[in-house]
Order: sequence, then structure tokens, then C-alpha cells
Amino acid sequence: MTIYNHLASRNMPLTTDTSQFWPIDALETFRLWVNQGWRINEGSPFDPANRIPPPDLPQQVKRVRPDIRSLSAGEIDVYRARLDDVMQIGDPDSGSPWQRYAYVHANWCLHYQEAFALWHRAYLLYLEELIDHAIPFWDWMAEDASVDGSPEAGIPQPFLDETYIHPVTGEKRPNPLRYAAAKDGNSKLCAIGKMSGPDCRFVQRNPLFYTSGETDREGRTKLYAMARIFQQQVVDALKFGTFSTPQGFPGYPWANIQEFDPPQPDDLYPYREVNFDGLFEQPHDNYHGWLGPDMGDNAYTAFDPLFFSYHANIDRMLEVWIRNHPDAQFTTQTPLQPFLGPGAGEVSFSTADHWRYTSLGQMAQDSRRIGYDYGEPVARQFQGDTSLPQARRTSASASILERGPWAVFDGVRCTHDSYVIDVFINLPEPTQKDAAWGNKHYVGRFSRIGMGITDDKGRCITHGVSRVLNAGPSIRALELQQSDEPQISFIVSHLDSGRVLTAEEYRALPGFIPKLIWGDPRQTVVSRTRNSGGCCMQ
Repeated sequence: MTIYNHLASRNMPLTTDTSQFWPIDALETFRLWVNQGWRINEGSPFDPANRIPPPDLPQQVKRVRPDIRSLSAGEIDVYRARLDDVMQIGDPDSGSPWQRYAYVHANWCLHYQEAFALWHRAYLLYLEELIDHAIPFWDWMAEDASVDGSPEAGIPQPFLDETYIHPVTGEKRPNPLRYAAAKDGNSKLCAIGKMSGPDCRFVQRNPLFYTSGETDREGRTKLYAMARIFQQQVVDALKFGTFSTPQGFPGYPWANIQEFDPPQPDDLYPYREVNFDGLFEQPHDNYHGWLGPDMGDNAYTAFDPLFFSYHANIDRMLEVWIRNHPDAQFTTQTPLQPFLGPGAGEVSFSTADHWRYTSLGQMAQDSRRIGYDYGEPVARQFQGDTSLPQARRTSASASILERGPWAVFDGVRCTHDSYVIDVFINLPEPTQKDAAWGNKHYVGRFSRIGMGITDDKGRCITHGVSRVLNAGPSIRALELQQSDEPQISFIVSHLDSGRVLTAEEYRALPGFIPKLIWGDPRQTVVSRTRNSGGCCMQ
């Protein structure tokens, strides 16, 4: 019992590395072994006794979020009915519960800061309180989620069905997971004049998700393959031991500056957030743009019920990191407006008492302490791209930082519109067709999901942050060294129209030009850059 208590309380590290402790599953195996009588081998007799009781949870887990693919048709219909009956999800009237709830995200969501994933955690908890039902997660981290024809590829079938049967009335109704009222009853495509007709009332997604078989196979295959890049970004993010730059960090630490004579300009030495949160928000944004068009704009995205199952999986990956780093530090007192209380069960848009708001620290706990947990995913999880040579795979965070190089974006801030930045190595004049999984010149994608509205609440930080893409796999696939002076090139496209921006246009946007940096991007001096045709920098 004493040994177990020390291990469970994390007072006894596994090695001299004091950050490494027994995993929870290993602790449970140890507890069961003791309670079975310390059996030495398979022939040892059982001596069952409750020598070590199961660990107590601070409170009972109220809800378990299941993999949506694990649910029966009847269970899915119950969830659909809750959205229909409680949230009136198909009603575009501004007074409907669905419109009011989705507008909370449009008006209050936080991005490019420590509070990003934790604000969205509170947002999901608030919906679960409203409908008194767990949100099923969409497992886009399934191993074959990027393979056309796999049951894990694309978006789950419950979001594609035309109708469902209401479990109480027996009525056949339009599927609320597909036919949800868009913002003000006008989808983003209609608002910008790219579509008209009755479907304008409902949220719209990439039409390739509704195809199968030979129909649009080429486009669908390329679309789904992009998910592998996003999955790898999540895998890489989970390897970092620090969570985020502290909330409201005001500037750049001079400790990173290696030379003072002559005085060096500040923009050469920004504090670069190479941490879990800084890397994790990129695949988050990439998936939003990938799903589009309503999902690709922060003012429209929460009107699509796909948002919640998608974000439940974002939260599941966040929970993986939190449970693996129980000693992580956060800016705990930061209020996550407009949510109230430790469980984010209410909202207030007017109280001046900040202590009433849900805090960042309350949401940064193990989810079981907050009162919810996750069910097991149906499919095997993607663990990293094992199809690539070992040299192209990433390892622990220290190795990732040392190896590089990195495509670094400094001064990243919110934008009104949504954009896609595709980055390449040694491809002087890339086109949008070159942005594809399997192209060894292709570094990856940095989606910039716009706020869609003017920020009048100070949600967007003004000093900007840094974001990075790992260019190492492409550099090694091309067998390049720093002495080869490889060039980084990029294309900036408008997410809604697909139009490629000119150099004059993207230079006016915050943090849209990447720099290629070798070694640890937190400390390495930026190489001198030069323009090449408005797209390429060395």
C-alpha cells in the first residue's frame, strides 16, 4: 500500500528524470496484481482481497463522451433529438437557442493565446449542460482517417444522413447534424455571394465529403490525404513538455539576444512559442479550413453541429497532454468569459465581477476532476507516419528542436478573413496543386481562420505570437544541408474563393511571411532573407 501510494501521488519518479512517473494504466495493473495475491507466475494461486481500494475521484464523472462511431442508430438519434428539441437547431430566428448559443462563439472565442483550447473546453461543457447529453467525439486521429474508402475517412455518417427518426414521437425529421440553421439563416457561401437557393438556410461543408465511390475520387483522395499532415502535426505537438506562453505575455525576453553590439532590432529575436499549444492550434485551424466553408470562419463555425464533435476530439487530444503533464503550470486566474462557475454551466454577458467567471485554471484540470471523461476510440490511433524513412520521423521534443529546420511565422495575430498558407522547400514557383501529401517539397499548411467580425472585446492579442512548421521532413527527404542554402517558398490563398494573393496583399497581413531557421527556433538568429519573385525567401 505504501509503495502504491507513493507511486500514485507521483512522489516516486521512474528514473532520475523527475518528470517521468508511472502511467495510470500501470498503476492500475499494479493495484490489481496486489489484490490478486502478488502472484509470481501463471501457476500461482489467487488470493483475492481488497488490499488496495480503487482511487477516489474528487467527484463523480457525470458524463462520458463516446466515439460517435461506437453509438447505435438509436443512441445517435437521441443526441439528434436533444439538439432538435432543446436547441431548436433548425430555427434561424435570432431568438432561437441554437442561434444564441452559436453567437457566444462568434462574439467571445479566444485564439492565438494560452486560453485557446481551454476556452473551447468551457464552451462544450456549456452545451452539454443545456442539452443534458454528452457530445460524441469525431475521431479524426484514427489511423486510416486519411485513406479514401476507409470508414474513418471524411466526416462521420451521422453528419451525412438526410433524415432521422425521433425516438419519442417516431417522426421522420431532417437530420439536425446536417441541416442546422446557419448564422442568421444564411450560410457563409451565400453571405459572400457564391451560392443561392434554399440551402442557404443551412450550414455548408466541402461538397467532396458527400461523394463516394468513383464520383470525384481524385479530388476526394487528395482532400483526405491532407489529413495525414494535420495528424502528424498533432503527434508532434503532444511531444512538447510546456503548454503555452503565459497568458498576456507582453513582449520578448532579452535573454534570447546573443549580440548587443551593434544593437539588434527586436524583430530578429522574438520569443517563439515552441510548445504544445503553439503547435496544436495549427492543425486545429487546418481542420477548420479543410472542412469549410462555414467551419472556416470563426463567425460562422459554431453554427455547424460538426464543430462540437470535432472540438470534442480537440479536447480529447488536449486531455492526453494534460494527463501526461500533471505538473504543468498555467495562468490560472485568467477569466474565460462569458462562462460562470467551475463547470462552465452558465453564462453572463454583463457581470463586472471577474471572480464569478470560469477561470483558465479550472478548465486546465484533468477532465475527470471537472466531471467528464472520454470513451475508447473505435479505431486504432495514428501514432506518426511509419511509412517514411526513420530520418523523416520526429522524436522527442528536444530532438525536434535541435534538428529543425523550421518555417517560422512571427507576429501572428487575428485576421478578419480566412487564409491558407502552403509552404514548400526548393520549389521556386509552387502552385496550389503542389500542396499535396507525398510531395517531398511540401512542408505543410498553416491555415489562418479569420474572426469574421470586428473584434470589439479585446479578444485578439495585439503584440502577436510565433508559429512554426517543421520543415525537417522535407529537408531530409530532399537530402539537403544548411550549406545548400535551400529556399522556402509559399502560396497564400483566400480560403473562401481559393484566389492566390499577391505579394503586396499578403505583406499587409500580420505574420504571413515564413523564415527558414535551422536549429532551435527559440534561440537561433534569423538568417538574412531575400525576396525571389515575391514568394520565396532564403
